[in-house]
Amino acid sequence: MKNKNLWLSFIIAVGVIFLLTWVVPSTNYNDAGVLALGAINPTGIWDFFYYASMLLLWFGQNVLFIVFLGIFYGILNGTGALRVLVNKIATYFKKREKLFLVLCSSLFIIISSFIGIDFPLLIFMPLVVGIILTLGFDKITALKTIIIPILIGSMGSLYSSKFYGPLAGYIEPGITHGWYKLAIIVIGLVGMGLYLYFTSKVLKGKAKETINEEMLFIEKDEGPKKQKIWPLVTILSVILVLYILGLTPWASMFKFLGFETFHKSLLDFKIGNFAIFKSIFGFTTVAFGTWSITSINTLLVILSVVLILIYKVEWKKAYENAFEGIKKLLPTAVLVTLSSIIFVMVSQTDILNTILKMTVDLAKGLNVFTYSIASFLGAALANSDFITTYVTGTLSSILGENANLQLLIFIQQVMYGIAMLIAPTSIVLLTGLSYLEVDYTKWLKNIWKLVLVLVAISIIILTIAIRL
Repeated sequence: MKNKNLWLSFIIAVGVIFLLTWVVPSTNYNDAGVLALGAINPTGIWDFFYYASMLLLWFGQNVLFIVFLGIFYGILNGTGALRVLVNKIATYFKKREKLFLVLCSSLFIIISSFIGIDFPLLIFMPLVVGIILTLGFDKITALKTIIIPILIGSMGSLYSSKFYGPLAGYIEPGITHGWYKLAIIVIGLVGMGLYLYFTSKVLKGKAKETINEEMLFIEKDEGPKKQKIWPLVTILSVILVLYILGLTPWASMFKFLGFETFHKSLLDFKIGNFAIFKSIFGFTTVAFGTWSITSINTLLVILSVVLILIYKVEWKKAYENAFEGIKKLLPTAVLVTLSSIIFVMVSQTDILNTILKMTVDLAKGLNVFTYSIASFLGAALANSDFITTYVTGTLSSILGENANLQLLIFIQQVMYGIAMLIAPTSIVLLTGLSYLEVDYTKWLKNIWKLVLVLVAISIIILTIAIRL
């Protein structure tokens, strides 16, 4: 537990929510289907540890992603290829270091906004962080270049399966509020590029941060001194292509059913009575466009084996490297696991409904400020996989017949991105801070002005969207 400040900040947040369950009454649907204030339903000590023991079962896929990420980069570290690639890219961008920051931030915004994902994009974090620190920037700059663009992309996501998927039966497929989302994307691209260019500094001499090469998976004392990098570049390119193919909701966003049709034909293909592809890949295999974090986990395992075979790593050494990779990311995996305890407490005690309803009731009708605040609080308190169920659904119930579900999802999407920049429950932020061992308070001190600017821009865009 090296990052004591981060853990302390998280523990304080958990403690505050624990105490709130003792003073804030629950809100449930009554017999008439209306949200009504109920009794206080406090979380007991037994309840707390029961919830904690069930977190892996309820939210284990995100944790597995970090574990498999550790295996992948642990094996990669042993080959020495990542170190060589980092140094080559850093050498190429020497004397134009800020250009690399702008290019990276732009790429993260574009990919996140098009595919509609955030957390899975951290698969590229060790590589990008290694390059940024090698170029002479500090850890905060590295996090700004990765975390903020990913979440800005989420704010302007053309069609995020996370928000639209669970409510697909209630809304028409396709992109909605497209021009407003495009405005967020363009403003994010230009604004983030200028922000990084004019605020980032290449540190030199004593001011330059010491690079923890072991943490970054680029240890110099491991692996051969020279190593071919084309296999690694190919693998990283394959990951990016499969991300785009697998995670982009082609059917929901573009109404393109080609991948689903091909997938069905492939699994139905038989030689005699033997379904060859269905037997090899398994009946749980899903089509491009419907991938989830589970599919990414499988991909990481397969590519880890590919790394071993291509770089001819001895299996014993591969096992040792994989184990070391898991150890490096274990604190991050534990923190990400525990982060969902806050959502479990507020949902099981039904105080989340109370918080949302009290916030919305401050104004009558659809009000951009109250609904933005409610969406922000909901995103900060709810697990990202359950936001539409526990937040958007609740807001829709409060509005009743006047609810514009597409608009509510858009508001939720925008405020989710902002909340995940600062909330101590954000798995994207927690992963970045834990991996780079950056204090939570130091992060807030460095980005609060940028967050205020994002809030102002978001409120303006959402106000226009509501009125038009």
